[in-house]
Amino acid sequence: MMMTFRPFSRASLAIALTASALAMPVSAQQASAPAAAEPDNGSMEPSAVTRNPSTPEEQAEREAANAAQVQASNAQLAQNAANLANYEARRSSYENQMKLYENTVDSRARAESEYAEVKKLYDAIYAQWEADVAACNAGDRKRCAQAPVMPK
Repeated sequence: MMMTFRPFSRASLAIALTASALAMPVSAQQASAPAAAEPDNGSMEPSAVTRNPSTPEEQAEREAANAAQVQASNAQLAQNAANLANYEARRSSYENQMKLYENTVDSRARAESEYAEVKKLYDAIYAQWEADVAACNAGDRKRCAQAPVMPK
């Protein structure tokens, strides 16, 4: 029996999420809720955090963290550039090797083709020579090799 996947409908997903939230202990629900520094009393006055958002120590820590993040980011960018340069060099080397290989294969194919043609001509000439020698030995003097003419 083959089963097919059917995505949850929004209603069944909402029911499942509500059920899982209700099943969670109260302590876990409170731990996951953001803790408010002060309850909202409805005042329009700025809070203490708004008046003094951070102490000089907190500001110095934040600046040090930001500087460390910038340094790490710059190091990562430098590493990425080095990795890219290495990749490009290796890719270029690979492409050059592939061109050399293709040229070698093409050159070998041409050489084998030329060799086959030369071998075919040689075999034909050799067969003709053997036939001439056999005819000459059988008494057909026309097919015997002529003595070379020496230049004067």
